[in-house]
Amino acid sequence: MKERVVIVDDEPAIRALLASHLSLLPLDCRLARDAAEALRLAAEEPRPSLVLSDIEMPGLSGVELLERLKSLDQTIQVVMVTGVQQMDTVRQCVRAGAYDYITKPFEVDDLLATVERAVERARLIRQNEEYRQGLERMVREQTVEIRQTRDIALLTLARLAESRDHETGRHLERMAEYSRLLAQAASREPTLGRITNEFVEQLYKSSPLHDIGKVGIPDAILRKEGPLAPEEMAVMRRHPEIGGDTLRNVVERYDGHRFLRMGMEIAYCHHEHWDGSGYPRGLIGPQIPLAARIVALADAYDTITSRRPYKIALEHEEAVRRIERDRGAHFDPVLVDVFLHCHRDFAEIRGRLADQANGDLGGS
Repeated sequence: MKERVVIVDDEPAIRALLASHLSLLPLDCRLARDAAEALRLAAEEPRPSLVLSDIEMPGLSGVELLERLKSLDQTIQVVMVTGVQQMDTVRQCVRAGAYDYITKPFEVDDLLATVERAVERARLIRQNEEYRQGLERMVREQTVEIRQTRDIALLTLARLAESRDHETGRHLERMAEYSRLLAQAASREPTLGRITNEFVEQLYKSSPLHDIGKVGIPDAILRKEGPLAPEEMAVMRRHPEIGGDTLRNVVERYDGHRFLRMGMEIAYCHHEHWDGSGYPRGLIGPQIPLAARIVALADAYDTITSRRPYKIALEHEEAVRRIERDRGAHFDPVLVDVFLHCHRDFAEIRGRLADQANGDLGGS
């Protein structure tokens, strides 16, 4: 495809002369009698590589045309056609972004050489921009692929722990949805600090890792139907540290994985209680990372409303009552208040992601 050049001059004889000379080059020349017509031609696709513009014209001047062309497309090169008495204006145009100028009367060889250089410059600038955009597209595609691989690995790891427990079906999906919903609602609560979209997304991806430490708990305890003996409960209560330590080893080896750091905090702390009565470290209040506080409430809701071999699924209203009862004891009181404003959305997620085969739904 020939490079496009727009020739703008209010004198028909000058336009025709320039077009005649440029016919010696492989160019697609378009003629304009004023700046307004030149702007219309410049806005068409494909955009011109070069505009040859007179300075003094009726309506918009060449200087004003130059400014508007640069606002339209920085890659369009502009060469001013001027008389010797207009050199101050030419210098102004060059400072404003004009590529070069030619003076009347012009030598044909000088004209052709200037036009060739300007067209080549436009081509190289556009080629470089296409290359840059191509690189950015490749980076975006690779980033998406890396994130998808990360998400698959996280979910596989979480399902490995889940497969050894009684928690089956769509528990992890509900956990991720509940956690995201609660975090989004909590972002409007200033006392919890600034909750960004990035935090919410990381929480959504990391929350299924809360129980990965259960891979280190013996089946005889993990899959026992009925209450655990005190010594069995002591073993079960090791799973937060097993999961947290596992993720800590990865975090310390590979810097920059904030989603894994959040997963580590959740694994360690999702059984801590606001009043300090939880485990494994008995953290109190804000000592418990916010992500773990959110997951603790989400996990409790799902546990209450899901059926297990050792318990029936309770109704949504009962889950709300129990969570409100434990405000300030088990749960962050501010998060409970947030939950009470959005609990109907929890019920919607529960219905949409129900384990129908397991009959985990009570009434809602």
